[in-house]
Amino acid sequence: MELNPILLFVLLFGTTLLFNIPLAKLKIPPIIGYILTGVVIANLFTIEQHQLEIVAEVGIVLLMFLIGLEFSLEKLKVMKKEVFLFGTLEMIIVSLFFGTLFYILGSVPFKIAIIIGGALALSSTAIVLKLLNEKREIGKPYGRVVLGILLFQDIAVIPLLIAISILANQDAHLLPILVKTSIAFVGLGVFIVIYGKFVAPHIIRFATKTRSDEIFLVAVLVVALFASLVAHFLGLSYTLGAFLGGMVLSETPYKYEIEAKLISFRDLLLGIFFISVGLNIELHFVVSHLLEVVGLVIGIMGAKIGLIYAILRLTKVPNRVAVKSAFALSQIGEFAFVIFSLLLGHQMVEKTLIQLLMVTAVISMILTPLIISHIFEIADFFDKEGRNREELYCLIPAEVKNHIVIIGYDQIGQWVAEKLTRQGIPYVAIEKLIDLVEEGVKNGHNVVFGNGADGHLLKELAVDEARAVIVTTQHQKHTQLIVENIRKLNSKIKIIVLTQGELEEEEYLEKENIYTIDSNKLIAKTLIDTILRELEKEK
Repeated sequence: MELNPILLFVLLFGTTLLFNIPLAKLKIPPIIGYILTGVVIANLFTIEQHQLEIVAEVGIVLLMFLIGLEFSLEKLKVMKKEVFLFGTLEMIIVSLFFGTLFYILGSVPFKIAIIIGGALALSSTAIVLKLLNEKREIGKPYGRVVLGILLFQDIAVIPLLIAISILANQDAHLLPILVKTSIAFVGLGVFIVIYGKFVAPHIIRFATKTRSDEIFLVAVLVVALFASLVAHFLGLSYTLGAFLGGMVLSETPYKYEIEAKLISFRDLLLGIFFISVGLNIELHFVVSHLLEVVGLVIGIMGAKIGLIYAILRLTKVPNRVAVKSAFALSQIGEFAFVIFSLLLGHQMVEKTLIQLLMVTAVISMILTPLIISHIFEIADFFDKEGRNREELYCLIPAEVKNHIVIIGYDQIGQWVAEKLTRQGIPYVAIEKLIDLVEEGVKNGHNVVFGNGADGHLLKELAVDEARAVIVTTQHQKHTQLIVENIRKLNSKIKIIVLTQGELEEEEYLEKENIYTIDSNKLIAKTLIDTILRELEKEK
C-alpha cells in the first residue's frame, strides 16, 4: 500500500509517539522509538524512502554544524592526537582486521573485502554525538576521544568512495583522483577561512539586526547548508563542510543563540534520519537469517570494542577512558549504508551479504543508546578502582617542582592562580569541570582536568616535591579525602584549607602543617570592617 506524503508523516510521527511515550517512562532514549517506527512502517507499507533520506541528511548536517560550534581552531589543534593518531589507527587496524576476515572466510576479493572492512570500521556520528551532546559528555576525556575518532572517520569516507569508483571503473587512474581530492581539501580549507571570517558572521549579524527570530533562523540555516553544499560540490562529505562551517562561528557572539534556535529543529530532522535507519530492516529477512544476524552483531561489535580498546591502551589512554570510548564506538555508522549500496549497485558483492551487513548495522545502532546510557556501569564493571584515575587524560605539565598545587579552579582558585602568575611563582591547578579547565588554559593558567582527591594524579603533579597545597573545594568530606591523600605523599607539606564553619575547622586544629581559613569568618570580618570604615567617615 503506497502512502501520500501527508498520511506518511502522520503515520510516522503518530507511531513515534506510541513508542516514545512508554519508552520515556522507562528512561530509554527516543532514538530507539524512531528506529522502531521505521521498522514497523517499512514492514506494513510501501513508501518512498528517498524523500525521507533527503530530510534526514539535513538533520545530520545541522547536528555536525552544532558540534562544530562547540569547537574552535584552537580546540581542534589541542585534539590533534585524538583526530589524527587515534582516528588513523582505528580506521587502518579495524579495516584490515575485518577485511582480512571477509577475504578468508567470506570468499570476497581482497580489495573489496578491505572496503567492507572500512565500512565496518565507521561508527555512527549522528547517534553517538547526539547522545553525548544530550549527556553533556563531549567535553569529558572519553567524549573527546570519541569525537576525534568520529571526525577522522568522516574524512576517511572519502578514500573509501574513491576506491569504489576506481574498482567500478577499471579505466580510472589513481593519480588524477588523488590530486583532485587533495585540491578539494585545500579548496575547502581556503573557502572555510574566507567564509568564516568575511561572509558568515556578517550574514548572521545582519539577520540579528532585524530582531526577527524567523529571519535569524533562516540565516543560520543558509550559513550551515551552504558550507555543507560547497564541501559536497568539491567531492567531500556534507557533514565535513557543516562541521567546519560551525567551527568558524564558534568564537562569535552568536554561538549560543544559534544553538538555542537550531536544537529543536535539528532533533526533529534527526528523528526522521533514525526512522529512515529503521526502514532498512525487513523482518522476514531477519527471521530467516536470525543466527547469522545475531552472530554478526556480536562478532562485529565485540571485535570493534576489543580493537579500539587495544589501540587506545597502547597509546597510553587511561583504562576507563579506553573502555568507554570503545563501547561508544562499537556500532556500524550511517555512512556504511552508502558504501554498501554502492557495492551492491556496482554488483561487487552478493545481495544477501549486503542485506546481512545492513541489518547488522541497524541493530548495532539500536543497541547504541542502551550502551551509552549505561556507559559508566560498563566502565565500573571492567575497572571500578580506576574511576578517579579516569580523568588523568589531560595535559599534565612536565617536570613540575617547587611549585604550588591549587585544588579547585572555581572563582577563588582562579584568583589565587592569577596572583601566583603575577608573582612569577610556579603552580598547577586541578579542576574536575572541563569548562573551567578550558577557560583557564585560554587565560594562560596552568590548569589540568582531574579529581583532586586522586592520589595517582597528585603523584603525577609532583605533590611530594611541591612547596604547598591550597585546597579551595569547600566540600567537607571531599576536602578531608584530598588532605589525607596529600599527606600520604608528603606528610611535611604545608596545606592551606578553605573551610566553612568552626566544626570543619576543628578537624584540622591538631594536625601539623595544616592551616585553615574559615570563609564564613572571613566574609563576616570583611563586612564588619567595611561598615565600620563607612561609619567612621560619617563622624
